[in-house]
Amino acid sequence: MDLTDLLRYDFMRYALISGLLLGPTCAILGVFVNLRGMAFFSDALAHSALTGVALGFMIDSATGWKLDPTIYVLIFSCLLALGMGWLSQRTPLARDTITAFTFTGSVALGVILISMLGKHRMLEGLLFGSIYSNGPADITRQAILAVIVLIFFLTQLRPLTLATLDPELARARGIRPALLHYAFSLLVAAAVAVGLKMLGALLLSALIVIPAAAARIATTSFRSLIALALLLGILIPPIGITASATLNLPTGPAIVLVHIAVLAICQVLHLLFPKKSSS
Repeated sequence: MDLTDLLRYDFMRYALISGLLLGPTCAILGVFVNLRGMAFFSDALAHSALTGVALGFMIDSATGWKLDPTIYVLIFSCLLALGMGWLSQRTPLARDTITAFTFTGSVALGVILISMLGKHRMLEGLLFGSIYSNGPADITRQAILAVIVLIFFLTQLRPLTLATLDPELARARGIRPALLHYAFSLLVAAAVAVGLKMLGALLLSALIVIPAAAARIATTSFRSLIALALLLGILIPPIGITASATLNLPTGPAIVLVHIAVLAICQVLHLLFPKKSSS
């Protein structure tokens, strides 16, 4: 079955649209996730989604609301991101230490809650995602996220870049690095919540971290870093989805392996054709 045949199916079209929306959105976030040393942070947020979903089921069971689980994941992820940011500002603990105990604690709580609810089968979908279950409502959420991220970077790219590279100079120019850090952390949390269905908790951070990492290896300027990360974010998910559908492979792992392959290619090219950093 070729791609033309696959595009006849709604689930395939929705999956490709999802990849085209989330891929570049996560990639541009990934540029600053990498520069800020927050790769483990995004991974921790992705895994914390287990707790968000479990709490959502418990709240629905108690209230009868029956809300979309994404809402609970979004709220929990944002609160967790704000909590980690507050702890990093208010305690002497290193950021990776805070992320580590938050990560393990939230995963442990999520697994216990899911076990108490008797929904063990739900774990596979949460851990590995199910992009073919995307529907119009999921696409709408992903489009809204993409627009919000686009507006944020169009208006805050220079302040965020300066706050990332030289916080002291940013403060001297009237920029508030802490506030930008909170805002950026919330965007990462939102991307995790909205993108969970695509790759699941175990694999989602690849969508955020790897395109920017590959672009950083292959480029020598900040502009080209952003441009290549966006390009990879656009191209890689559809390639992984198409390979998964045509070769009958698990979709999430296929997308991640395409990311890894691109990262490896960039590294090989860097070794064969080393570039001088631009001044």
